[in-house]
Amino acid sequence: MKQILLKIALFFSLLLIPIVALFLTPYSKEFAYHYIENDCYNHGAWIFDRITKNQIPIDVAFIGSSHTIHAFQEKKMEEMLGSEYHLTNLGYCRYGRNLQYAILKLLLQHKSPKLIVLEVSEDEEKNSHDIFPYLAETNDLIFSPTLINRDYLFDLYHGASARLECFKSTYIFDKKPAQTDDRLYGYGEADRIATKEELTENETAWRKRLARKAPESIEKVQLRYPLAYLEKMITLIKEKNISFVFVYLPESGSKLKTPKHANYYQKLAPIFLPPQPELSNHAYWMDASHLNDKGSEILSEWMVKQLQSEFCPKSCE
Repeated sequence: MKQILLKIALFFSLLLIPIVALFLTPYSKEFAYHYIENDCYNHGAWIFDRITKNQIPIDVAFIGSSHTIHAFQEKKMEEMLGSEYHLTNLGYCRYGRNLQYAILKLLLQHKSPKLIVLEVSEDEEKNSHDIFPYLAETNDLIFSPTLINRDYLFDLYHGASARLECFKSTYIFDKKPAQTDDRLYGYGEADRIATKEELTENETAWRKRLARKAPESIEKVQLRYPLAYLEKMITLIKEKNISFVFVYLPESGSKLKTPKHANYYQKLAPIFLPPQPELSNHAYWMDASHLNDKGSEILSEWMVKQLQSEFCPKSCE
């Protein structure tokens, strides 16, 4: 019996060797951000190139989900603030604090922003972002900040898969990096107008969601995972002595005037609450979750006023 167990242990040990080797092999961030080209209209490649290859500084960075991508028109905001300010929209599709942490980490390794604007939604996403294992540094991938990570094995699997593709690309196929994307702005243009049916369905879905309340003890445990990454983000920001604020970007149908965890956020930094009456007009929404060009123009103008009053010197007023 002992011999059989030893053989089984040896077998699995041999299987682990190549996996461990993959995680020990250097992992190219340039490969990682370009590898996810089929996700979020290749926004990952643009984020990498804007941060690491473009010499133009980033004074104000917006970090969040696709809500951020479709909310802030950096070019228009720069024109209002003045040419000495450079704004960049680093939003990425879908929720997940750990992915935002990875993007923030890359940003602070290469740029020195004066202000970082972090998106908050109605609630914190409790799961890992599905793109996190592709972009995360190996240490961040392996050593989760808490034990409350339902997607840990999923992340390890896809992280190993990405690293295998990186190894093949580097040492077998000798594939050259993609051409640099030199665009300055990450705002996602959209002139579509949501139908009233879409907005009504979203409002109904939110009513049902808000009516279902998980036990407070369970939710408290689930929140440890996203808030652990949020706290890691804030630690990085404070280490660089950078100012930061939160901006609330809800969906059209939630009708929540403030985020669920507003008290928690307010202890860390100011929360900018968008103008509710203006954005209640269905003509300003691309779909039930995202603003279109008209809605984002209103929000961008509003955000400029917040930046002017809170952070800009008199010269930009």
